[in-house]
Amino acid sequence: MKKLLIILAVLLLSVVAALWFREQGGYVLLHVSGLSVQASLFLAAATLLAVIVLSHVLLRLLGGMARAPRSMRGWWARRRLERSRARMLRALQKLAEGDFTTAERDMVKTVAHTDTPLLHYLGAAWAAHRQGAERRRDHYLALADRASPDARLAVGLVQAQLYVEDAQWETAFATLNLLQERWPRQPRVLELLALTCRRLEEWERLLDLLPLVRRYAAFDVRKVAELERKAATGYLEQASRQGLDALARAWARLPRAIVEDDQVQLLYIEGRMQHDAGDPESEKLLRTGLRKRWDNRWVQCYGRLRMADSGRPLVTVEAWLRERPEDAELLLAAGRLAVVAGIWGRARSYLEASVSRGGSPEACYLLARMLEQLGESDKAAYQYRVALEQDGRFQAPAGLDELARHHQEELGKLRVVKG
Repeated sequence: MKKLLIILAVLLLSVVAALWFREQGGYVLLHVSGLSVQASLFLAAATLLAVIVLSHVLLRLLGGMARAPRSMRGWWARRRLERSRARMLRALQKLAEGDFTTAERDMVKTVAHTDTPLLHYLGAAWAAHRQGAERRRDHYLALADRASPDARLAVGLVQAQLYVEDAQWETAFATLNLLQERWPRQPRVLELLALTCRRLEEWERLLDLLPLVRRYAAFDVRKVAELERKAATGYLEQASRQGLDALARAWARLPRAIVEDDQVQLLYIEGRMQHDAGDPESEKLLRTGLRKRWDNRWVQCYGRLRMADSGRPLVTVEAWLRERPEDAELLLAAGRLAVVAGIWGRARSYLEASVSRGGSPEACYLLARMLEQLGESDKAAYQYRVALEQDGRFQAPAGLDELARHHQEELGKLRVVKG
């Protein structure tokens, strides 16, 4: 509407101007080198206007012709870019469909005519990885890194993820450590590095990493706690194989929160007792722990002590028995400690009480050993049979005499701790 009003206004002004020029009596005389041209004022003005318009049109035409090659090149570049994007979309579709060969080929062919070479190289790396072509995969990742230096984190994460999927844990560990040095709080780097540490049993490194994982990574609180417990127990087991001093250093290095965990504490105590069954520190920790919470695993561990003063732990257990006289595990611990102390009468009494209250195969086995040493072969054979039946993996022979002949062979297979 606005353009129409402008056109009408121009036409109206043109008519008014024409009428005005017609009523004027003037003329224009042009004299050049002896040549004279005379025209009315209206005709001269119309001719001048026509010359101006034609000159403008001619200049626009010449400018368009000069810009034509560049415009053609721009159009052709845009055309190639559009085709590259369309082919990339098709390559992504093929990648999702599992046609990795076609996906890789399309990604690589169109990378020269795209404004997103990073996506093309990463897609080609994924496709090559799915085909098991490790050399081509690493080559594409290197090209992606060179094409977009600012995206080094993304390239490194993709590279680490591919190594993890391919179970190349050592290579993934090295890659993720480099990334974590540069981006120490990046959540995905922390998650993958924690996973890799667990698979490689790099427990000390994982313990150092867990405070950052807890704060920045998208891990569930319970999952982090489980990971910390696993790292602590694994670290203690590794240290225990190196000796008691190494175990003590590892324990001192653990975070304060995890040393309060019952499972971790018990593993530390068992590690100490493997090196010294009469370790006073182990006895103290067990006694203190059982006062805080009653756990059969801790009771079993206490019953395996071999203190120089063998009567002292027995006195402690007997004091607990006055509070828990029906506890089968506690009676077994008392029987073991009485055997260590050489108090055979009490040992037999405690073991028989443990067996009568549904004690473990270990209690039956220890009682059978004692009865055998006392010459009560029939009773010993019966307890051996009960131990075998409770273990659940063996079918006891029908006759006691046959069981007595075979008990030495079968007892070696029992899952019990021998005194």
